[in-house]
Amino acid sequence: QRPGSGRGAALRLPARCARARPLRRVPPAEPAGVPCRRSRPPLPGPPGAMSANTADVLDVRSALDLGNIRNTLTRMEDSIIFSLVERSQYRTNDAVYAPDCSQLGEFKLHQLKSAGSNGCLGDWFIYQTECLHSQVRRYQHPTEFSFFGPLPEPSLGVTPAHENDVCKEPILAPVPKEAIVNRRLLEIYRSKMIPRLCEGGDDGNYGSTAVQDVHCVQTMATRIYYGLFVAESKFRTEREKASALIKAEDREGLMAFITKPEVEARNIQRVILKARTFSQDIAVDSSGKAIQTDEPKYKVNPEFIGDVFRDFIMPLTRDVEVEYLLKRI
Repeated sequence: QRPGSGRGAALRLPARCARARPLRRVPPAEPAGVPCRRSRPPLPGPPGAMSANTADVLDVRSALDLGNIRNTLTRMEDSIIFSLVERSQYRTNDAVYAPDCSQLGEFKLHQLKSAGSNGCLGDWFIYQTECLHSQVRRYQHPTEFSFFGPLPEPSLGVTPAHENDVCKEPILAPVPKEAIVNRRLLEIYRSKMIPRLCEGGDDGNYGSTAVQDVHCVQTMATRIYYGLFVAESKFRTEREKASALIKAEDREGLMAFITKPEVEARNIQRVILKARTFSQDIAVDSSGKAIQTDEPKYKVNPEFIGDVFRDFIMPLTRDVEVEYLLKRI
């Protein structure tokens, strides 16, 4: 049985929380659902920090090399596809997203709402995961942004030999709050992706559902914010052209500047092919050889996975890049 499967196991929460390090303070004026805009170190942190990608953030040239960026984005597709395939095995389980989850109790519910949530069980899993990841410096990476806050101070995951290692120059300019799309991503995921990905209804696997949701939204967010490296690389490559568009506040011009429709079309086709490969049901004969069939069956609709990238992930990525560039100079 999967961890957290079953209604009883899924909703069993610890009676008390372990004592944590002091939490970061954030301005209370942020509207609900807007992620915490924490003060970032001016330079990427030392090796050993947690990251959902393998970019060398201590080497600006390597991090902003378009070939390296392209390879990393291609690898991220695999993580997103696998996470969506895994989520599809559970029903929509709308109770996970219902506000004011009474089983969290008054204290946890207050804590969660103070972090910018509506108090649903799904948000609790995201927030608690982010609290853990924050301690191993995930959100010191220049393209990682939390859905909720405040978060514990980073304190783990770096050896003394690398404690003072930092990049010699910043990779990105300050990222404006307009470029943070976590709230939009979460709404799109729950209202537009889940109903098409999963069978409707309630199977009671709330814990497993919430755990898989965390993986889905985190992998998609990582892919989206990696576009910041794309925007910065293109800005540095064509600084004069980009600067003129930025000074004119030309959003449409900047959108055209960062977009290559033919490349996006190829990427979507690659995603569909991967989804067919990753989600196909494989039958074998008595000798262990795959049984060929004219009508293969898939755990998810591969065309829908392509739609996820075309209709949601890529548009959000472009929005992030344009908002970043508008405040670049």
